Amino acid sequence: MLLLLLLLLAGTARAAAPEPFDPDRALDHARYLSETIGDRPAGSTGEQAAAGWIAARFEELGYTVRVQPFNFYSEGQLRIGMNVIATRTGQAGYGTIYAGAHYDTVKRIAGIDYGGPGANDNASGVGVLLEAARVLATETVTPTLTFVAFGAEELGLTGSRYYVSTLPPWEWVQAESMVNFDCVGIGDQLILYVDREQDKAFAAALPVAPHAIDRLWGGASDQASFADAGIPAVLFSMDREGSGPCGPNYHRSTDTFDTLERPAVERTGQAAVDALRYLVTTAEPRETNLTFLPFLSVQRIYATEAENAPR
Repeated sequence: MLLLLLLLLAGTARAAAPEPFDPDRALDHARYLSETIGDRPAGSTGEQAAAGWIAARFEELGYTVRVQPFNFYSEGQLRIGMNVIATRTGQAGYGTIYAGAHYDTVKRIAGIDYGGPGANDNASGVGVLLEAARVLATETVTPTLTFVAFGAEELGLTGSRYYVSTLPPWEWVQAESMVNFDCVGIGDQLILYVDREQDKAFAAALPVAPHAIDRLWGGASDQASFADAGIPAVLFSMDREGSGPCGPNYHRSTDTFDTLERPAVERTGQAAVDALRYLVTTAEPRETNLTFLPFLSVQRIYATEAENAPR
């Protein structure tokens, strides 16, 4: 009887063990985006194919998924981009934690080496996003957990700015934080970038070590759209000294899957899961005065002019 009880307890302990991040799954996603689909410029058929494929992956994991279209102009033409949004609804009053990565690429320019399949920038980030969503799909979450694959990031953060601008007032005022993944497939140092000085404390509290915390200049990825709306936000990115932003193949035809480094993806992915687990387990109920919500503008109230000034 005692032996049976011990075996049952051991089985329960094994069942309760947290799901590990699998870098090979993340790399498989990055391979599909960069090799099977290939170039994904904003508004292109490649971007549309990627959006559909990403939505299907989230649906397989049991998330509530919707595709959010938005219009933008590029080269004098009206085009359509898409954000892919996957949600696990938490308890009322606990707000929302966001995780994101852009899936589009820059458009190639004839005659110069510009544009490509975007393996590091940013199929790697989407791979980490999807694998983190898998790991957390069955874990208990108190706040709502929303994963967003953003379109048109390479055109001035168009997709994420549209997404933030359309948040319902009751969701916006209860937004907890945002974690973004961009260029995470090459490098040996994890850097947490923030766009606002006050977000350094938020980044420093995340259980991610070792890493460095630095300031971004000019809002270089989608977390800036959330930071500008007053939501604590941080960018996870891998770097190697002397390689420059996003590695030596940044926005070039050589940004291919074979250049990605498994240890970099594994490092970022485990950090992503650790950070998101921390955020969903430490969230506290938020009191919201609903009296004032009808008076909030449909447009988001962005940072002050001083905060938006060149840094």
